[in-house]
Amino acid sequence: MIKDKKILLMWRKKNGREYYAFPGGGVERDETVEEAVLRELKEETSIEARVVKLLYHHHYIGHSDQFFYLCSYIWGRPKLEEWSVEKERTRLGNDLYKPLWVNFDKLIELLVYPLEIRDWLIEDFQNNFASTPRKASLKFEKRRQALTSLQID
Repeated sequence: MIKDKKILLMWRKKNGREYYAFPGGGVERDETVEEAVLRELKEETSIEARVVKLLYHHHYIGHSDQFFYLCSYIWGRPKLEEWSVEKERTRLGNDLYKPLWVNFDKLIELLVYPLEIRDWLIEDFQNNFASTPRKASLKFEKRRQALTSLQID
């Protein structure tokens, strides 16, 4: 979700590593992907939103599919819901989760997983997402794990 040139991300600390991720999760039985997007967004960030359009479909060969949607903000402020799995994990100290708005121009400096999606997002934001939706297939073990410079033409 992008609002006022800020993007909603989940700051994570896990096994001593700090990084950011896009809010998200799995699709439940009898739920569409779009319904799952809105439910996960609410569970992980307390933000109410509306799905605008599919941006990216990332197929991990032999593993899973991930879908990334552009959503429009309705209301709320980023915080973990008291009943969420993420809140419980944070309470136990196993993992740390913190949803927050990040200035979009800082995105290029941040370790945001998956990095391939972060890079597409930076490119496509400049042209108002005219090149979307995009689809890619990638071996799960070939995902980029470290920051590298992004070349934008």
